Parts: sequence; structure tokens; C-alpha cells
Amino acid sequence: MPLDKANPFLFSNILHPSDVGLILSYQCQSQCAHCIYNCGPAWKDWMEPQQVEQALGQMAARQPAPQVHISGGEAFLNYPLLLHAVCTASKLGLACYLETNAGWSVNDEVVERRFAELKDAGLLAVLISISPFHAVSIPPKRTLLAIRCAVEVFGVQRVLAYQAQYLDEITRWGVEQPVPLEAYAAQHGVRRAGRLFWQDYGLIAGGRAGYRLGDYISTQPAAAFEGLRCRAELLAAPHSHFDLYGNFLPGFCGGLSLGDWHNLPALVERYLHNDYPPLIAMLIEGGPFALFKLAQREAGYVEREEGYAGKCHLCVDVRRSLLKSGGYAELQPAQFYERLE
Repeated sequence: MPLDKANPFLFSNILHPSDVGLILSYQCQSQCAHCIYNCGPAWKDWMEPQQVEQALGQMAARQPAPQVHISGGEAFLNYPLLLHAVCTASKLGLACYLETNAGWSVNDEVVERRFAELKDAGLLAVLISISPFHAVSIPPKRTLLAIRCAVEVFGVQRVLAYQAQYLDEITRWGVEQPVPLEAYAAQHGVRRAGRLFWQDYGLIAGGRAGYRLGDYISTQPAAAFEGLRCRAELLAAPHSHFDLYGNFLPGFCGGLSLGDWHNLPALVERYLHNDYPPLIAMLIEGGPFALFKLAQREAGYVEREEGYAGKCHLCVDVRRSLLKSGGYAELQPAQFYERLE
């Protein structure tokens, strides 16, 4: 049957990312300073297998279907569920890869066997994170082991070491032990370490980054971000996520939900008619500075004396204040706003 070209759900670019991440859980063995989703050990919930099937089914219904990446948190903390997700994506014809921080990678045989099982299940590629932030809790030897085994199973063209230029940095002090961030400042000086963290890595100031890494960048007052709207990031982000609580998270906006992905056609139809939730509408038209003014009026928000590392830092800090005042369904999951600093 030919596709109905009058159907806006099939052909609109609104809420139609080309790469959709499936957040199986926000649980992670690490609490990295740069994490835009505020993941860590305190999170306990995981998707149920049926939820995985529902979420991937919604993705497969889009035309063209997006590629999918399985993520967290750290998806390998629940390997059976990860394997189920890959099998399901493959059965639905979705191109699928996964992201991992390699913290689980401690045994050659186990690592290679799991990668082989995932490849047999239909996994096309692996992204292995490399950064000073992961190396704070994950010894570099685990990262190197995961890369080696992944290349053996998938081939070098199907393994992305993200970002490979940091291998020299994280192994500067050896590979057996984690490396505290302070070591980079001691080695390079605070200014160069800040450039290494922010400009070279391309950090996003949302999530924990603005709070945990703000000392490594020149901060600015809220007024510096006036006029910086978020239309593209919210409505047409090429990279977005579905989480285990039903939230459609646009771009890299941790803690901000466009709505429920369980009925994606209805959600897209709503946005096509410019029917946005209140905070989403405000961000589209006025950006985080508009939320800042709202929070001042509604929640008695007080501007941070130390300033903000970027517009996303301003947005997260203001949203945290608005969450306390209640009434905004867009601020999900609520646990995201805990333990940010």
C-alpha cells in the first residue's frame, strides 16, 4: 500500500529526529561531572521488555525510520534487557548501535562474548566513550579492553571511540587507576584544563556540567542569554531520546519532556498545530531567559551570583526552581533535578 503523503506524521520534520536514543535506565555506576542526564547509582528503575518493544515500535512507524542507539545510564548494567532491545530493533528493521562507558569491561572473555552476542542479534556498531570525565571512576584499562574487543568483533569501521583524541590524556598517568579531574589542572593549569574540558570536548552546559565544571569556564549573567531561543533544539533536533518513563527528550535537554512517546502520532499532530506545553512554548519563543523571568515571578528565583556556564545551565537551574513551584508536566523525570550540584 502506498504511503499517505497527506499524513503529517509520516512526512513532517517536526519531532522527527534521525537518531533516537532509547534510555533503558538512568542508572550508571558513575556520576560523571559532565552528564547532561544526571545519571548515577541512585537511579533504580529500568524499562520493562514490553516498554522496549513499544518504544522501538513507535520509532519504526516513522517514515523514514530513524537509526536507534541503546543507552542509559549504562545499558550493560542490565545486559539481558540490552540484548532484548537489540533483538527487537533488528526484528523491526531498525539500524541499531549502542553507547557504553566501558565501566563493566573487566574480563576479556565476557566482553568479547557479549559483543559477539549483540552482533549476532543485529547490533551494527558500538560507541565507546573516552573522556576525562569517565576516567574519574573508570580505569582507562577498561576503556582500552572494550575498544580492543569491539574491534575484534565488529571491525574497526564499526567501532567509534568517542572521543579518541583523549586517549593520550586519560592514559598519561597510567591505565590501572582512575584519574581525578584535578590532575588535569595540576598538569596543564586551570585555564588549559578548562579549554580541554569545555571547548575541545564540546561540553553542553546542561545537566551537571554547569555546576560541577563551571570553575573551568568564564561564566555569564542571565541577561547574556536574552534572545537565545531554542526552537531548533526542541522541534527539529536530529538527536533525541525516549526514556523509560515515557518522556520524549529533545536534543540534549535532560529533564525536559516534549510529551509522552507512547502515542507519538498524537504528540506530533499537537506540535504541528503549534499546541505546545507552556514551558516548551516559552523556550521556543524566548529561550531560557524567558524561563528565568517566569521563575522570578512565580518561584522567587534568585540569579546565581557566580553566573552560568551557558544558556543550558541557566535553563536547568531555572527549571529546578520551577519544579519546586509545581504545575509543569514538562519537567520530567523529576529525579533529574536532584543531586545536580
